[in-house]
Parts: sequence; C-alpha cells; structure tokens
Amino acid sequence: MTAMRITQPLRPALTVSQTAELAGLTVHDAALIAAAMDAELADSTRIQYASAWRQWERWCLIRGVTALAAPPEAIAAFLVGRAETGLTYGTIELSCSAIKYHYQRHGLPDPMADPMLRRFRRGLRRILGVAPRQRAHALTVEQVGQIVSAIDLTTAAGIRARAIVLLGFASAMRPSELAALHLADITAMPSGMLITIRRSKTDPTGRGQLVGVVRGNHAHTDPVAALAAWTTCRPNGAGPLFTRIHRTGVVTANGLDVRAISRTISSRANSAGLDALPVLGHSLRAGHATTAAANGASIDRIAAQTRHRDLDTLIEHYIRPATTLSTSTSADLGL
Repeated sequence: MTAMRITQPLRPALTVSQTAELAGLTVHDAALIAAAMDAELADSTRIQYASAWRQWERWCLIRGVTALAAPPEAIAAFLVGRAETGLTYGTIELSCSAIKYHYQRHGLPDPMADPMLRRFRRGLRRILGVAPRQRAHALTVEQVGQIVSAIDLTTAAGIRARAIVLLGFASAMRPSELAALHLADITAMPSGMLITIRRSKTDPTGRGQLVGVVRGNHAHTDPVAALAAWTTCRPNGAGPLFTRIHRTGVVTANGLDVRAISRTISSRANSAGLDALPVLGHSLRAGHATTAAANGASIDRIAAQTRHRDLDTLIEHYIRPATTLSTSTSADLGL
C-alpha cells in the first residue's frame, strides 16, 4: 500500500484534546483523516471557495452578522450586493456553494436549503440569466498560425509559448491540464504523441485519460515539433513539462500554474494583433472543437478528444456555432 503523503498544511478535523479522548487515535491519524476530507475538492475549487468565504466574512463583519449563524435574509442581501457589482450568476452561485460548504464543514445545516433563499436564487437566476458575459473566442487554424508567426523563437520564452499554443490547440486540453502536465506524461509515437492526463475536471478521482496528438502538416504549426523544441530548453530530468523562466532567461525546474498558461495564450494573441477578440485560456480548446466540427469530424470523435461528459454542452457551445450557417434553412428561402 502506498503511504499517504501530506504536501499541504492541514486543518485537522480533530483537535489534540479530542484525539486524546479516542482510544488508539493519534494526532497523526487525525491529520491524515483531515487530508482525505480536504481532498474531496479540487485545489482550484478550494481556492475559489476560500476567496468567496473571505468576502462573505468581510461583509458579515461590516454588517455585524455572524458568518456561521446568519439569517437567510442576510445571505440574500450579500448576494444581491454581489449582483449589483456586475458579477455573473455563475460567480454568485460560487459564493452560495462556498457558504454551504463551510457551514457543512462545521456540522451546520445547509443554509441554501431555506425556502426563502431557494425562491430568491430562482428569481435572481431569471433576472441575471445564466449565459456567461464573455465567452472565450474559439480560435481558428488561421488565427493560431497568426499567433505562432508573431512569436520570437530566438528566446526560451518564445519557444515555450509556441509549444503551449500549438499543444493546447491540437490536444483540446484545458489550461489547468496543460499546467499539470509532467514530462513523463508525454509518450513519443511514430505518427505523433500520446498524452496522459492524470487528473482533470471530468476525471476528479484520477483514473487517467489518454489524448493523442498527431504530427502537423506544416513545420511552423506542428505541435509535436514545437514541443520537442521546448523540451530541449527545459531542465533535464523529471518534473513539470512547462517550467518557469527567470527574467535573466534562465529556465527553472518550477512549473507554470494555470494562470500563467492562460496569460501566455492571451498575451501572445494580443501581440499577434488579435487584441480585439476575447482570447482567453479556453480559446484553444474551444477552437479545436469548433474547427473540428466545421471540418466534418463526428460528435463522437470530438467528444473523445475533448473528454466532454455532457454532449449537450459540446453541441451547444461548439458544434452548433460551427455548423449553424451551413445548416440554416434561410439558404432555402430564395432571398
């Protein structure tokens, strides 16, 4: 059996005095239990919940409300205030989830189950709508080529940026998945490479998912060649695939986080003259799915590559935008 490793500061579920009252349970046992309980959330979700909870605590402090014993009306007032600042319904729902999570961690009933709050949230959903305010632009092959052509490949940062852009587009991986890749997750094949995604949004328990990327038809947009060029720059040995670069140009062994990956994609698009478009970290994945659909790839093949569990999301967000004009009956009206 593999020993459990504790890599982050823990918040023990049981105090030292409590563990002393339980025969055979040590402080170390309590720490391991706490670590397993904390693992129910992804790191990104835990960070988002912590931020939302801090905002709720600050609001409560100003209003003289106890954060863990607030009446439903107080929670509604907090959420309305968030909505007035222009936040989307999805962001407000994140605050609801964070408050619920912290209540339940303290053994308290779910405040969001209150009938008044349930009615309030339904009404807020109708008022605000659930569509994102700004959807990531789905990059085309031509735009990806434009981005790559504008990159200075005489620097390690440029070589890394090209690899991130081309690998992200060709693999349809999320920025978080690109950031989590290690060199050992890449397996070279004669016709391309296989990528092992150890954990993802659709695989939170870490079963592992396999994605294939074939060699490109053009040298300057070949994702396999671009990644090979980057691996000659990064430090030798195991570790994160995409590592940091000091201002001096020295490549380190420390991996990029998801925000650095997303910033790379956005900044390189802006530098290539695409600053008028909302190019975000998700634009490469969206572009892959939309382009594949426009080129006639089946939904099954696209879903296998993107690893979408919800085909409705894949169809509504990627397939339909790519095929709407070609299937529109307005072409049959004779206008």
